[in-house]
Amino acid sequence: MLAHRCHAFVNRMLPALVVALVVVVPFPSGAQGRDKEKEAAVVVFVHSVSARILARMCVRGIPAYRQRFDDLYTRWREKHRDWIAWGESAFQEELSHKDQPQTARERLELVERAVAELATDPVHTDPLELDDRLRAVCERNLTELEKTL
Repeated sequence: MLAHRCHAFVNRMLPALVVALVVVVPFPSGAQGRDKEKEAAVVVFVHSVSARILARMCVRGIPAYRQRFDDLYTRWREKHRDWIAWGESAFQEELSHKDQPQTARERLELVERAVAELATDPVHTDPLELDDRLRAVCERNLTELEKTL
């Protein structure tokens, strides 16, 4: 039952994590200079969301993960504060454009749902037993933050 709930959580939130890797904000095809930077800022913002969503699962299955994540994420967030803010603003701007292709709209809405979930207390806080694959994903989350400090 516990493993089922863990996998249900991952299956529900994994799309938002995948978005962090593949999100492409639909800028005009001739985008240059500042638009490329704006797109990069959105990716940083989405990474900030996906890292926190993933951490919600990891803290339930790995002792001391919360402390390690909080330390790294706090430093990472401070270093990238301006990019995160700019990316969030650009993300909200894109979200307000209703005339986007279906796949772009769906990706934006996945991130929007993840942001909404982060604004609430976690629904589940009971311990989880994570398999090796999920433990590796959790460790990669920390590694990615650390690499960009």
